[in-house]
Order: sequence, then structure tokens, then C-alpha cells
Amino acid sequence: MRIPDLLKRKLLLASVIFVAVMPILASALFITYRSFQQAKLDAVDRAKSLLSHIAEKQDELIAQTMQSMRILVLLPEVRNAGKDCPAFMSRFIASNPVYDNAGVVRPNGDIVCSGLAHKAKVNVAEREWFQLVVQTRSPQIGGLQFGKISGKPGIIAAMPIINSDGELASVLYLSVSVEWLEDVFAEYTLPEKSVITALDTKGVVLFQHPLKLDNEPSLMGKPYPNEKIWQHIKNAGESISPARVRESDKRYVYTFQRIESEDRAAMYISLRFLESAIYRDAYHNAITLILGLCLSLVATFLLAYVAGNYIFLRPVEQEIEKLNDVAETDPLTQILNRRGFERLAEIELAKASAGDHHSVLLMDIDHFKKINDEHGHAVGDEVLRETVQRIRGVLRESEIFGRIGGEEFAIFIPQVHRENAILLAERVRVAVDSLPFETATGKLKVTASVGVSYATNRSPLEKFLDRADKALYKSKRTGRNKVSI
Repeated sequence: MRIPDLLKRKLLLASVIFVAVMPILASALFITYRSFQQAKLDAVDRAKSLLSHIAEKQDELIAQTMQSMRILVLLPEVRNAGKDCPAFMSRFIASNPVYDNAGVVRPNGDIVCSGLAHKAKVNVAEREWFQLVVQTRSPQIGGLQFGKISGKPGIIAAMPIINSDGELASVLYLSVSVEWLEDVFAEYTLPEKSVITALDTKGVVLFQHPLKLDNEPSLMGKPYPNEKIWQHIKNAGESISPARVRESDKRYVYTFQRIESEDRAAMYISLRFLESAIYRDAYHNAITLILGLCLSLVATFLLAYVAGNYIFLRPVEQEIEKLNDVAETDPLTQILNRRGFERLAEIELAKASAGDHHSVLLMDIDHFKKINDEHGHAVGDEVLRETVQRIRGVLRESEIFGRIGGEEFAIFIPQVHRENAILLAERVRVAVDSLPFETATGKLKVTASVGVSYATNRSPLEKFLDRADKALYKSKRTGRNKVSI
């Protein structure tokens, strides 16, 4: 082979390899892209799970609170709101830490009983929850707000106390603490530098986790600093919604949800993720993937170069010899052809011990020419294929099965007793004859004749085949659809 021809072939091989690895490279880039997308989705999914948990916990606490108030409004200490009331309420909130205060309010808005001590007069007439209770005479849930006595953020639950004349005597209130949020947050692993805030319905931050942020002032008690995000949060409705925002030189992903009580917004929860923190693992995985891909490509090219030299320098005669190998499979039935059958049978005879007995069955489909003439060769092919399937069903893996002629089949049975060879031949005949063949032209009754030869491994294969052929002829001469030996 001339050097220029060899060079051309190597260049062609290199081009083929390059084209072959391009899908791998494209897949790696796509996987990298998807890993970044998945990292963001995972963070948002964790946020959604957390927010859903908060909403469920909120509903559970409100239901618990309503039940507690139904009991409390029946107690004389609460209904009378006398001198025993503050001590009673103090004991109540001490035994129920989910509440940071509890008390009773007169119809004019003055708090006359509180579980927390207070010196100055406190009036809540301007609070929405109180106004709604007075107007509707029904229990109400207020939004997240700072308590006038506790100074802590909480959600107010209130219930009217009706006197014997059916008039509003006073209003019982319980302030549900939001400190339980800390316990909820502790159950979830969020990306580094994540910030969680709880806002009232006016956008004032009443809760923040963590309380202290690196190089950022605390937002507690202040309006949400990003008006655009606040409007997005406020207008997002009931569904969990994500947003991607650039602030200063950093990019953040926000996830938020409205937490409702009594069909009104009670508070809004916002989670802020630093985008680089979300993608940190994705960056690491991408570098690992690309580095591994580069090493694989280098190894592939080296292997291809060595293999290419070996392939292109091999003698042409060897290539021609490979191309000229004769197939040993019958294309119609996908079993061995005559050449394949004889080669494998000769191998079995050669490796057998002296004195071992073997058998060859020759089977021929009766009146196959008539089937072809009356129904067509396509139906004849169907019959051949179905015959093969039926015979395969009664053979063992050790038995060699091949099509050695048009409608003639051979089976080599190694190391077998004479009686067992005859039994197998009968099973083969019955398998063909047992049921009509389903063909394109309808059902056909098909039978087969079988000839059996039996000898030691000292006999050549030709002798086995010749004896079996004579036995087959005997079966056909004496009526067909039978086994002869």
C-alpha cells in the first residue's frame, strides 16, 4: 500500500472518529446544561416543600387555636375578665408556648386582660381583626403583625364573647407566635446563604431567618427593600411562584407564597437563594464531566491510531478472506444451513468418546410441492418457518438442527440410546402433525416423514446421513407421516 493512500485512510479514520465523538460531546454539553437547570429546579422544589409545610402547619395551628378559643370563651375567668383573668391567661400561654400572648378586649378596643403584664392602657380598636369581630360577631383570623404588648410578630385569632342578652360583651384574642417557623426551617437543607422572610400584608418584614446577614442590615420591622419583588410577591396569588433577579453584582432566585387564613392573606413567606450557591454542585459536576470527557477523547484517539495502523497494514488477502466467509445460517428459517449443520455435527463426532452412540434424523415435509403449487411459494415459506418453530419446541439445546434442502431438515442427536432417538423422531412427527398450520390462505393439514439412523462415532457423518435418507425413503414409500429406522 502506498504511503499517500495510507495517509488518506488515516485522515478518513480521524474524520470518522471526530464525527463519532461529536454526539458524545454534544450530549456532555446538554447534560451540563440540564444539571444547571436541575440544580435550580431542586432548590425551588425544596422551597416549595418548605412553603407547603409552612402552610399546612399554619392551618393546623389555626384549627388548634379556634378549638382552644371555643373552650376558653366558656370559662368564667375569661367571660368575666376580672382580676383572676390575667393570672389565668399567664398560665395558659406558659403551658401553650405556641402563643406569645392571650387576653380579652372590651367592645371599645381596650385590653382589659392580658397574659403578659403591661402598665399603660392598650387599645386595639384600629386593628382589622378586632373591627371584623365587632361587625360580624364571628371568629376572625388577622394577618401577621407585631403585638402591641408582646412586641413580637404573631397572627391574631379572635372570638366574640356574647352575654346572656345576646350582646357583645368582649373579645377573646390569642396571638399565635411565628417562632415555630425556626423549627420548620431546621428540618430542611437549603442552599448556602439562603434567606427566609415573613411579611405582613403591607410588605413589612416581621420575621427573618437567619436574623443576621453578612454585610446586610436586618430587615426586621422594615418595609421590604425591593419594591419590584414585593409587588411580584403580592400579585402572585395563592400559588408558589419563583423569580430570578439581579441585585448589585449578584443574581438571586426568589420563591414565595401567600399563606392564607379565612380566605384572606395572613402573611407572605419569601425565600431568597444565591444563584451561585444553587449551582455550586452543578459547577463541580460540569468540571468533572468535561475533564472525564477530555481524557476519554484522548484515549479514544490514541486507541484509534493504534487500531488504525493495525487495520490498514493488514494484508489485503486477510480482508478478502473475511469478506468471502460463507454464512452458515439459512436465511428463511434462521436455523443452520447444510454447511453449518455438517460442521457442528463433525465437531460433535470428533470430540465424543469411543463407543458413544449417536443418531441423525432426516425429516421431509409430505407433499410440499403440492403446497407450493396450490397455495403459492409464500404459503410454502410460512409452512417451513412454522415447521421449524414446532420442531424447536421438542428439541434440547444439545441437539443440532438444520435445514439441508428445500423441505428437508436434519437433526443430530449426540450420545443417545436407540430407543430415545426413536422417541424424539416420533415427537418431531407429532409436533408437525398435531395441529393445522395457520396460513394466509387458511388452515392447512401438514404432515412429515422421518428417517432415523443410529451408529457409533466411528461412522462418518456421510454414513449417518445416507442411512437416515434410506429410512426416510422407506417412510414415504409406506404411506408417509411415519417414522422409519
